[in-house]
Amino acid sequence: MEIRDAIASDAKSISKLIHEVSVQCNFSEMEPCPQWFIESIKPDVLQRLIVSDDYLWLIAVEKSEVTGVLTVFESNLVKYLFVHPKFQRKGVAKALWQRVTPMLRSEISVRSSLFAVPYYEKLGFKKVGEVKFFNGVSFQTMMAQH
Repeated sequence: MEIRDAIASDAKSISKLIHEVSVQCNFSEMEPCPQWFIESIKPDVLQRLIVSDDYLWLIAVEKSEVTGVLTVFESNLVKYLFVHPKFQRKGVAKALWQRVTPMLRSEISVRSSLFAVPYYEKLGFKKVGEVKFFNGVSFQTMMAQH
């Protein structure tokens, strides 16, 4: 597995990964993936964010396939942490996290999907407040000191 900075040409693969994982792990028939979210992860949108100085994008690559992505906004907000289901529990997220940790500010936050809360807790994040539901998405705000 290779961990590297994402480049603009990775946007299509990252978009596909985020969409597949979101549909499989974060949404259901009762809570379908909202259209605004689908629009927000389209390759052209992600491409602009990948080249922005405000974001740090790391990807995990296995046999030329993007298997994981970690995106941090302004060194203190985890925006995306997605690992393809067939690569979950194989150290992909851990490898991405270990690579980004030295670049983070002392206080980090995330709006975690309910699916990912246990993983963030393993990383030392603590729940802040109650589960929220906004624009068709349930999430748990979490914070960690680093």
